[in-house]
Amino acid sequence: MSTDVAALERLMVEWVERWIEGEAHTPVDATTNLSHTGLLDSMAVVGLISYLEEQADAEFDFATYDPLSGVSVQSLIKHCVG
Repeated sequence: MSTDVAALERLMVEWVERWIEGEAHTPVDATTNLSHTGLLDSMAVVGLISYLEEQADAEFDFATYDPLSGVSVQSLIKHCVG
């Protein structure tokens, strides 16, 4: 099955925008560093990953993901669905 990455990015950015409820002072897109900007805390990142798994019908491998360089919608999708 082929994943429409652009559509997935849009869905996930919309999820982030709903989560932060307009509180961001920076526009959010697929490349926004969600962790370093403070837009999402660790629990919100887990929620976003859960949403990604649901939408992509794929499993996220937490053991091999390194969030130290930051977490973005794009990096999460790349890690989960390639």
